[in-house]
Amino acid sequence: MAGKILSSHTEATKSEMVPQQRPLMPVHIFNAAIKGDTDYLVQCLGLEEREEVKVTIRASQSAPQQVEEEHETVQFGLGSATHFGDNLLHLLISRRHNELALKVFTKDMSLLKAHNNKLETPLHNAAKVGNKEVILSLIGLSSSTVKDALGETNENEDTALHVAAKHNSMGVISELMKLDPKATYKKNKQGFTPLYIATVEGHTSLVEAMLQVDTTLACIQFSDGTFPVHIAARMGNEDLVEHFLREYLDYANLLDSCGRNLFHMAAEQDDSDVFTTVFALAKDDIPQISQMVESMINARDYEGNTPLHLAAMKGHGSVMRAIWDKLNHDQAALLQNRKGKTAFNLSFDQVWDTTDKLDRSKINNYVEEKGCYFTPEWFDDVMSPYQNKLERTQVIGLGSVLITTVAFAAAFTIPGGYNADNGAPILGKRFMFRAFILANTFAFIQAFQSLFIIVHSSLDYDIEDLHLEYAVYKFLSAASCMVIAFGLGSYVMLAPVSLPIAIIILVVTLLIGSPALFPVIMMEKSLVKRFNSSIADTTYNIPYMIGILTMPMILIFCLPVLSLL
Repeated sequence: MAGKILSSHTEATKSEMVPQQRPLMPVHIFNAAIKGDTDYLVQCLGLEEREEVKVTIRASQSAPQQVEEEHETVQFGLGSATHFGDNLLHLLISRRHNELALKVFTKDMSLLKAHNNKLETPLHNAAKVGNKEVILSLIGLSSSTVKDALGETNENEDTALHVAAKHNSMGVISELMKLDPKATYKKNKQGFTPLYIATVEGHTSLVEAMLQVDTTLACIQFSDGTFPVHIAARMGNEDLVEHFLREYLDYANLLDSCGRNLFHMAAEQDDSDVFTTVFALAKDDIPQISQMVESMINARDYEGNTPLHLAAMKGHGSVMRAIWDKLNHDQAALLQNRKGKTAFNLSFDQVWDTTDKLDRSKINNYVEEKGCYFTPEWFDDVMSPYQNKLERTQVIGLGSVLITTVAFAAAFTIPGGYNADNGAPILGKRFMFRAFILANTFAFIQAFQSLFIIVHSSLDYDIEDLHLEYAVYKFLSAASCMVIAFGLGSYVMLAPVSLPIAIIILVVTLLIGSPALFPVIMMEKSLVKRFNSSIADTTYNIPYMIGILTMPMILIFCLPVLSLL
């Protein structure tokens, strides 16, 4: 047929599957499919026999030629595809025009196995949007065709079940599993099964629904050597872990390729909620679970590490405390891995390496008093100050970036704007305007210093406590100056309109901004004391503290006076 334009198609890579080349879909058919225009597509593609068409054809002398042309038009419309390779079924199923999709499917069932440029079939699209209704209808029309299409894979070698698992399409995956249970075990290019994907994505209800259809899936080992319960524990999905333990009471015997159980996984990922959930189950008077917990918490992997060893290596204090409280303390202190290390030895090494050199005396004092054993003091006094250092660094860094960005923008979008003639600030000669510029500048400089300290110190992959404290010091000073700058900017803008409101805003911001410096004073005292305690004790008197507190105010409000002289 003249005028056919072939759509572009991508080559399949490792699968060596190439979508069948199809003529480019006419615009009028594409628009009708998108809108779900049933009458137009039925008439255009002959999806239903129309009585008036039969009468016209009988009355026409050129009936054979007209029938041939109409048949060719219908076949062209059904066999056409978009630039992305989507045929009519792809489009209709994705937009849930299900009645039209069933008419097209009845007319040409081969379209259900046709691939687009990403090697996706219409069944993949149904799984992606969770179109359970069309799946049920297609199965009712021809279950064998749907079963054949279920084996088709996309460019990632995902079947429709893989796609349904990723997009949490519970209704779709249940019906397709019933149609072909074996398809549930098929792996994609990464070696993942649909159950693995659903577990990693945290789709708890979907995993439970899949296990209701096929209970043996819970004990199928994945390609990485793990079982579903291990993935649930690794992802911190305590609800799914609880489901597995209640339904499968022999899960303590399931080990991954490294000989680790679900407690090893949770300990390595710093998820104390998994332990809390499982320990609560053990208290529910379920003897099998209590025995399982006892077995798993003392189990060693192939390197001799218990869950407590793994948590100690990572410095996961909350998990270590949860495990230690459950263990026989004497036994836990003596257990060694294959390298001869106890859990305390590993925790000591981890805390020592992540502690500032100036504070290691606390660790040495603990060992001298308590020995190489865990006690509540180890978790509360030694580990706690350091285990959240990364989170604190990230928060201070993010806050510094925010202040730097706002201050930078405020320097070029100043209150009152610029003079169109010479580009000078319109309010540039006002005292409060100059005070605003200074406060904004101090905020920018100190926030940048805080950010610079964090970035520079983190180049060694571990920011020292001294540097972190100084970064916090600069951040709090910058925050105080930013609040004061806001008050000054508001005063400049509102004073000509409503002086009382402008004064109120300025006073409130000064009252809010100044107290923010009190933590700065105490932090500076701590910093000075690190270098020379006598200096800190003698210099930090009331006048000195007042001077530190009022210094930003003095600079912000006195320097503009000098500039006016």
